[in-house]
Formats: sequence, C-alpha cells, structure tokens
Amino acid sequence: MVNKQHQSPETLASDGASPSGGNARFTGNNGKNAKDKRREPKRPRRVTRDYLMNYATWYLERFAASRARLEKLMRGKIRLSVAEYGTDPEEAVQWMNSVLSTCEKAGFINDDAYARGRARSLLRKGKAMRVIAADLSARGIASDQIDDAIRDLRAEADQAAYEEVRGTDPNIAAAAAYARRRRLGPWRRPDIREEKREKDMAALARQGFGYDTATRIINSDLDELNDLLSMIDGI
Repeated sequence: MVNKQHQSPETLASDGASPSGGNARFTGNNGKNAKDKRREPKRPRRVTRDYLMNYATWYLERFAASRARLEKLMRGKIRLSVAEYGTDPEEAVQWMNSVLSTCEKAGFINDDAYARGRARSLLRKGKAMRVIAADLSARGIASDQIDDAIRDLRAEADQAAYEEVRGTDPNIAAAAAYARRRRLGPWRRPDIREEKREKDMAALARQGFGYDTATRIINSDLDELNDLLSMIDGI
C-alpha cells in the first residue's frame, strides 16, 4: 500500500483517477495503451489556497528553501492554473502570500537561518566568500541578511580554527578545502605536482580565488594546510 503522506499534492490528486490494477496490455475505451497514456502531459492542478498550503508543506518537508524560492515555485503553479482554468491571478497571489506568511510564522521559512546554513555548507565545499554571497543573492536573500550571514560565518570559522591560524581570512581556508576536495597541489602525487601546477592554479581562479591565495595553497605543504582546514572542519 502506498503511504500517501509521502506523495506530492499532484500525485495525491490523481489517485482516484488511475486504475487500481489490470493487465497493462489491455487498452482503454479510447484505444490507447498504458504506454501511450504515460506519454500524455499531465494537466496542471487548479490552484486553491489549500492546494498551495499542501504544496508548500510537502516541499519544505523535503528541501530547505528561502521565501523567494518557495514564492517562485508557487507563482509557477499559479501561472499554469490561470492559463488552464482561468483562475483569478489576484486572488491566487493573495492565497500565496497568506501561505508564505503562515509558513514564516510557523518557522517553516526562516531566511536568516537558511542563509547561515547555506553559507556554512558552501564554505565547507570550498567556495569563496564572494561566491557564497552571490549564491545567496541569487536565491532571493536580502543584502542585509547576506551581510549578517557572511559576518557570522567568518566569526564561526575563526572560533573553530586552531590557535595558530586564528585571524586568517576564511577565503584561504576555503581554497584549501576546494584543493583537498579536487586533489590539487599538495594532494597530488609528488611526481606530477609540478607538471599540474598551472592547471591547479587555474582551477582555483575559476572558483573565485585570487592569484595570491591560489599561489599560497598550491605551493604549501600538507601540514600547513591541515591547520588552515581546521577553520572549515570545525564549523
């Protein structure tokens, strides 16, 4: 038996319309077999406030999202419903805003927490601070919230760092984390390290790291970089 609470709103809505069993070789009254039916595009759902609330809940149970991201997704649902069913767009936007406010009040949407969590995750992956800021901006996070997230991230990284490297720019630690993940520079085999030096420098440059930072990472030994990585591994 299918557990409906793990299905999307679209899937739940179609349960009653789909046959419960039978031989897939049989054709229906319209002469189309099951394979042909699967190829038919699904009609969009008619948007109501309840539908938008169910959709928001379903999505947020599975993915972290900013308010802007969830709003963008729901606006897509609204556009389809307006085109297919003539849904009143102004009323639908009112429903959407009501759902977003409800989600914020319940704590399902929290852009401050989302920005901090995503910034931390990106730093662990070796992303430069300006790349992290750009990513948050693209996800609809306000500039003041981005500034707060970056400031908090710098403080958190510094607190996590070994005493020997406290006060170091976290961008340098992020470059080390990226080099470790991609096996660049000191993580390469000694016999090919020099041969790949320019390629490794270019890889760091493409990630948004400056020449001085890239040079420091590629020329360092592992002991020095392991100290730097305490800023990343400790957050």
